[in-house]
Amino acid sequence: MAKTVEVSISTGSGFFPEEGFVRVPEDEKVHFLLEKAQLTLDLKDTGDWGVNVAGRRIDPEQTYAENGLGGEVTLSWGPKRGGGG
Repeated sequence: MAKTVEVSISTGSGFFPEEGFVRVPEDEKVHFLLEKAQLTLDLKDTGDWGVNVAGRRIDPEQTYAENGLGGEVTLSWGPKRGGGG
């Protein structure tokens, strides 16, 4: 049986799922659940948004495992913040 990750997505427009977590395979790419959240929450113009977990940027084109995520995680998804460099 494949390992799973419990995922919640936090956006400025709400949470997906509304309560609790969604169980997904750890070898699934992060962007698949983001797409479900986008449809459910009716989010527009998310093309330039970024995803963070506990303040660390992750790559939605990689799997949860490739991003080093396991257990229960909350993805913070929203517009990328500009910054100095």
